[in-house]
Amino acid sequence: MEWISFFERQPHDGQQIFYYGEHIGVWAGRYQYDPNDPVSHHIIHCSESWGVVDRMDAPWWMERHEGMDKPQKPNTDYPEDYPA
Repeated sequence: MEWISFFERQPHDGQQIFYYGEHIGVWAGRYQYDPNDPVSHHIIHCSESWGVVDRMDAPWWMERHEGMDKPQKPNTDYPEDYPA
């Protein structure tokens, strides 16, 4: 599986994913899209502990399937299309 930039393509609402951010590392969680959220439309709920991040905190994601091992972090901390 390959890391995907959140700015290139988003997971499906409710999809189980792995996600990565430079300051948080690699985690497993569930993606939620909410166009009515006043802070961010793209939220990730951690499945491993209590916590929530958005795509600015975790700009990389990949599909997660039952039984998958946690992947290594991507080769770069930020995708090329990360907003400046």
